[in-house]
Amino acid sequence: MKKPFRQIFKDYFNFLGKDRNAVIALCIIIAAVMAGHLVLNRIELKSQYDFAEIMEAFKSWENEQEEQQEEITYFEFNPNTITAESLDSLPIPPFIKRNILSYRSAGGTFSQPGDFRKIYGMNDSIFAELEPYIRISSEKQNFIEKQQTDGVEMPRGSLDPNTATANELNRYGFNRFQAANLLKYRQSGGVFSEPSDLLKIYGIDSAFFRQIKPVIQIEEKPEMEKLSGPPEESAPVMVELNSADSLDLVRLRGIGPVFASRILKYRDLLGGFYSPHQLLEVYGFPEETFHTLSQHLMADSLKVEKLRLNFVGYTELIRHPYFERDHVQAILNFRNENGPFSSNFQLVSEGLLDSAKYAALKPYLSCR
Repeated sequence: MKKPFRQIFKDYFNFLGKDRNAVIALCIIIAAVMAGHLVLNRIELKSQYDFAEIMEAFKSWENEQEEQQEEITYFEFNPNTITAESLDSLPIPPFIKRNILSYRSAGGTFSQPGDFRKIYGMNDSIFAELEPYIRISSEKQNFIEKQQTDGVEMPRGSLDPNTATANELNRYGFNRFQAANLLKYRQSGGVFSEPSDLLKIYGIDSAFFRQIKPVIQIEEKPEMEKLSGPPEESAPVMVELNSADSLDLVRLRGIGPVFASRILKYRDLLGGFYSPHQLLEVYGFPEETFHTLSQHLMADSLKVEKLRLNFVGYTELIRHPYFERDHVQAILNFRNENGPFSSNFQLVSEGLLDSAKYAALKPYLSCR
């Protein structure tokens, strides 16, 4: 044993001074680490915070969250009539609330709770929370509730468009324009035989009709009047196309508010009709309807507005449905180069229009 120890001791002193110092420092570090490890294992560390207190604070926070959820209470509501303010009280995302109001403003209605699921953005979890609180009443009750929430005094009873006064119409939601057109229609002999006849009135669209429909009740004629004998055949309606308004046109079977509006717009572009057959040029006008109504139509050609060839400009010519851009430019160039027209027929003789186009335009042209 002595020999190996002596050899180790001898080998140790064979190192340089720096190497011996490094070995001594390493041994000291190892001893310090081992001592520190033994000391730390014997020391009991005490935390500043009690873990039990942390768990208690966490449970308290969970209880507060549950109480806040309970404060957001649901309530019974009718999706057809609920106001924007009441809708804000429901715990649903804002964009779904906006979609509900947009759906209703576009004329949409909810006939059963399941229809509420159609709203864009409504998912199964939100619908499951709301479904027990959805209450959808009858169409008439929906209308009454909507009028009340809009601040309109809702009269009792129902509305008969054949007898209602202007004040009654206003109380049921008709604006002045709609009420005036309805009264004018009645004054011209128009009668409402069913609620859908209200759509004939200019200014009443399908969205407003769906709102007012639940309270419309058209009284039938008394039995005595029915038994008094066969009604006299009314004189056939004759409509002059250049002086007719929309109410005159919708009295003709097969012409509703849409076609009446198109006819009046086309008449304005033409400058008047010189023949009832020009109705076939109105967009979408059925040929069958024209043949059915042709005997009730007439066009006073004296009321047609003339285009004065020697004074009219590009804008007026191009606005007319029968003129094309090439025709207009050719006419204006000829007039600038050769002076005023002496005859309408010059349009054909000078090759500015073909004979078919000239025949269609002739009633609208003048050289005065």
